[in-house]
Amino acid sequence: MSWLVITGVLLAIAGITALSASMLLAGSRRRQQVSMEETWHGWWQAADSAGRVDMAAPLDESVRESVHQSLLELERRLGKEAQPMRVLRVELMDSLDRHRLNVEILNFSADSRAVLRRQHPEILQTDEQAHTYIYANQLRISVLREYAGQQYGDAVDGDWFHVYQKASGLRQRGNRGFIERTLGGIQTSMDEVRFQAMSLMDGEIRRRLLQVPAGTRFPGFGKHQNPTFT
Repeated sequence: MSWLVITGVLLAIAGITALSASMLLAGSRRRQQVSMEETWHGWWQAADSAGRVDMAAPLDESVRESVHQSLLELERRLGKEAQPMRVLRVELMDSLDRHRLNVEILNFSADSRAVLRRQHPEILQTDEQAHTYIYANQLRISVLREYAGQQYGDAVDGDWFHVYQKASGLRQRGNRGFIERTLGGIQTSMDEVRFQAMSLMDGEIRRRLLQVPAGTRFPGFGKHQNPTFT
């Protein structure tokens, strides 16, 4: 993991949040009332746009419907929350972490994947399941981003999401190395120290990003820097 990059991420967040309020886009209030169902159908109506066809194509109807129902359940939960936008950000952060972790597991050697799955039956047990989950999670994240943008104005290019996307990729890459060394029996005390440091830094990044006003842009981040989830 590049600690210079992570430090840069933290500095970028600090720099933006230190700006005067007049330079931030106020987005904590809702822009318009929109339902998850409307967002879901709107996403599919625009499914011929860049990247969407490839994202959805590997998923059969049962998986798509499972994603659909998951989104509706989340909407019901958000309706009971005092700070729904914040809860939605946490959900997106967690989804990015799960996505990146599964991508990294697929980058393990076949032998390492087999050992990891045998030791941890709670994780996805086949490559096929992992690929399906990755595509389904991308679809879910994409719809949630549209919902966040329409409902709260909380989705612009180069915002907190793209910052966390970068941080999550670095964190899970570091986790992959930690897991590989553990499986190989070559883990050291310094590995544990680095792992704990990564966890603390990740928590700090999350805490700061949850405080950033909706619509805030971070220079150097965005779709041109992170064109795909993977």
